Amino acid sequence: MEDGSTTIARRPGRRRDESKDDAILVATRELLAERGYDGMTMDAVAERAGAGKATVYRRWPSKVQLTVDAVVCMRGVAPTVDQLPDTGSLRSDLLSVRFGKPRTDDSELMSGLWSAVKENPEVAAVFHEQFVRSRVDLMRGLLERAQARGELRPDIDLEMVAAVAPAMIAYRKMVAGQKIDDDFVVQMIDTVILPLATGSAPAPAVG
Repeated sequence: MEDGSTTIARRPGRRRDESKDDAILVATRELLAERGYDGMTMDAVAERAGAGKATVYRRWPSKVQLTVDAVVCMRGVAPTVDQLPDTGSLRSDLLSVRFGKPRTDDSELMSGLWSAVKENPEVAAVFHEQFVRSRVDLMRGLLERAQARGELRPDIDLEMVAAVAPAMIAYRKMVAGQKIDDDFVVQMIDTVILPLATGSAPAPAVG
């Protein structure tokens, strides 16, 4: 008779279906846009995605994480400063990033997420960590690069200035419900970010 210490080998688990993950994330975004955060339930996501509820919960134990992952996945994770070429000037670096430029018209989706951020502290915390913080860190990295080149004012508060562009984009997109187009990005850089960072006079607004 074998003693109780004998280990029974487990059969390998079922392979993760990446296509099912995509279907779940798409269903989450659709329901968030249609019903808002409160109306988007895990059961409804499973039904629309054609997945079992156990599959959804196994991958995303909480509605909070599923919501943020669905939005971050669509909009993309901000690169790190090391992944971006040094163009030689802060303005060119900022223009190359294209902060906040959407891949698609997602105003309804972001409106649904914003309502969740305002009403649910847990959503706000996860959203800040995965979505906002990465963009502030990228801005700070670009500013530090420009500082090493001698472009910035000597008394600059790097952390404060780094938060300005992500904050402006979040407000315009999620509160005002307006698109982030090329004109807005260029005007923000020339009339707000560069004067704050370098101490130069703001460029005249176009149009």
